[in-house]
Amino acid sequence: MPIVGITGATGYVGGRLVQLLSQRQTDLRLLDDGSGPVHAINPGIEVLSADFASAEGLRWVSDCDVVVHLAALSGVVACARDPAGSRAVNVAGTSRLVEQCRSRRIPLVFASSFSVVGIPERLPITEETPARPTHEYSQQKAEGERLVRQLSHDGGALGVILRMSNLYGNYLCQGTPVGKGNVLNLFAGQARKGGPLQVFAPGTQKRDFIHIEDVVRHWLAAVDYLLRPRPPEVPTFSVASGEAWTVLGVAGLVTEIWKELHPRDTPLSVSVVENPRADVEILHPEFEVDPSYTRKALGVECRISLRDGIRTVLSGT
Repeated sequence: MPIVGITGATGYVGGRLVQLLSQRQTDLRLLDDGSGPVHAINPGIEVLSADFASAEGLRWVSDCDVVVHLAALSGVVACARDPAGSRAVNVAGTSRLVEQCRSRRIPLVFASSFSVVGIPERLPITEETPARPTHEYSQQKAEGERLVRQLSHDGGALGVILRMSNLYGNYLCQGTPVGKGNVLNLFAGQARKGGPLQVFAPGTQKRDFIHIEDVVRHWLAAVDYLLRPRPPEVPTFSVASGEAWTVLGVAGLVTEIWKELHPRDTPLSVSVVENPRADVEILHPEFEVDPSYTRKALGVECRISLRDGIRTVLSGT
């Protein structure tokens, strides 16, 4: 029975991943220091409350067959406000975990972000698009990618880098919905109050939105990928739907689906408001991802379209 370690095990992605892995023949070594905004605690499953990079945390996952590294101090604004503190977690902490995996030949799955590509020279974005980070958070993720790639060069160990696009959607944990603070959940909350939907300026920036259920399918596939015998390598895979939408386009889709669900309500309006991240984030109107290589290599497909996903968010399911 494989031993799978997970850092950030009670976070948004970790909580759902734990639910699905617990249904398999898997021994789980879960870590979370509880500092994140999401606390998806699954009953009857032990989670060590510790910093993943502490001596106690590293010992906890020292005999794993695979380590899934989800723990991070995330957020563009949070990292910009505290670059030193966030680097202590996202770079220095990741470096200690990678060193342990290298020395013990433990395969590692690393959670990265499409923010690392900055403004790409070519579209669509593929698994080979180089990192050109433009702000502190993306720089830290790019440094994490560099550290993980050293696994195959320095110690002959395996690894996978998963670059994630914009996650959304909810799942249940002990009967309570678990979600994250993203634009779709923000729109859903505004819709329930009668609107308007507030779009951060300029609104023409494109995003690739992927539902949490499709996200965890990629993570499960990455774990399986590393449990199979293969030569030392650290490929980059794209966790993306391949659907590119402007934020204004998404707002329009939300208003359309809300009217279908609530035909007697006053139609929702949309307003463009000041972007609180404008001073730290470069917004590019073009953003298109081609995840075809990832889907073939991992044998995974996205099953939830943005339209269907929005319907579930607005329905509260």
